[in-house]
Amino acid sequence: MSVPTLSVVVPAHNEAKVIAETLECLFDQIDRIDEIIVVDNNSTDDTAEIVTSMLARSPKLRLIRESTQGLIAARNAGVDAATSEIIGRIDADTMVHEGWAASITDYFAEAPEDVGAVTGPLVPYDTPPSFRDNFVSAQDAAIERILAETGDEHAIYGIEAVRGPNMAFRKSVWQQIRGDLTTEPYIYEDLDFALCVQEAGYRLAGVVDMRADVSGRRFLTSRKSYWEYTAQLPRTWHAHGNKKRARASRREMWTNRTMYLFYWLPNRAYDAEAGKFSLGNVFASREDLVIPTSGGGADPTASEG
Repeated sequence: MSVPTLSVVVPAHNEAKVIAETLECLFDQIDRIDEIIVVDNNSTDDTAEIVTSMLARSPKLRLIRESTQGLIAARNAGVDAATSEIIGRIDADTMVHEGWAASITDYFAEAPEDVGAVTGPLVPYDTPPSFRDNFVSAQDAAIERILAETGDEHAIYGIEAVRGPNMAFRKSVWQQIRGDLTTEPYIYEDLDFALCVQEAGYRLAGVVDMRADVSGRRFLTSRKSYWEYTAQLPRTWHAHGNKKRARASRREMWTNRTMYLFYWLPNRAYDAEAGKFSLGNVFASREDLVIPTSGGGADPTASEG
C-alpha cells in the first residue's frame, strides 16, 4: 500500500486567539503530514507573528500571504501552493483529533479512484456541555446506523457536501475543477467545491475517523449576521443553476435559523474558558468575534459589537 503525501491548508484572518492551538494539534501528528500552509489573509492582529514564531518548530510549516480579502481567495492561494497528492483543508479554529492525518492518508491509499474529496465528523468545542454531548450522541448514532446498513467500517458514501473546517481532496481533482469554482461572494464555498467535484464525475465520502472540533462562535453572531450567512445556502445552489434545489434548501435555511434562535441565548451566556454560565456575557461586547465569510472579496467579518 502506497501512502500518499498530505498537505494541510489553514486560511487565517485575525485568528491570534486560536491559531497556535490549531497548529499544535497538527504538530502532534506531523509524522503523517508533509507540509502545513497557513495563509495570512490581511490579519491586523498577531496571527502572522504567532505563526512566524512557530516556524522554527518544524520545517514543514509554511506561512504565505494573500492580499485579496475573503476565504475563497485565501483557500485558493493555499491549495495552489500545496505540493502533496492530498490536500487537507481546515479552519484556523479547527482542532483535529489524534489520528486525523493518518485517517486521511490511509483512506486515500486504498480509496476508489472516483472518490475526489472526503470530510469527517465535526463537533463544536466551546458550546454548553449538554448541547455538545447531545450533538455528539446524535451524530455518532447516525454514523453507526449508516455503517451498519452499508457494511462499511470506515467510510460513508453518497453524501452531498463536505465541511469546510474538516475536509481533504486529491490535488489532481483540484487542478481539474479549479477554473469551475465560483468566485461570487456570499456563497458556501465548501458546498460550491463539493458540487464542482461531483459535476466533474467524482464522488464524496465521509471518513469516520477523520474527526475534528471547531468553535461554535457562529451562533454568537447577531441575528442579522446569521440570517445573511444562512442565505448563502440557496444562493450557492442558484450559482450552479439548480433552481429546484435552491428552493428546497430554503427549508434547511429556516431550520438552521430556528436552531440559532433556540441556541443563541445559552451559547451567548456560556463562558467556555470558565465552564459556566453568566448573564453578563449576554450583554458583553464581542469585538473579538471575527468569522471569515465564504465569499471571495466579501467583508471578512461578521461581528457582534
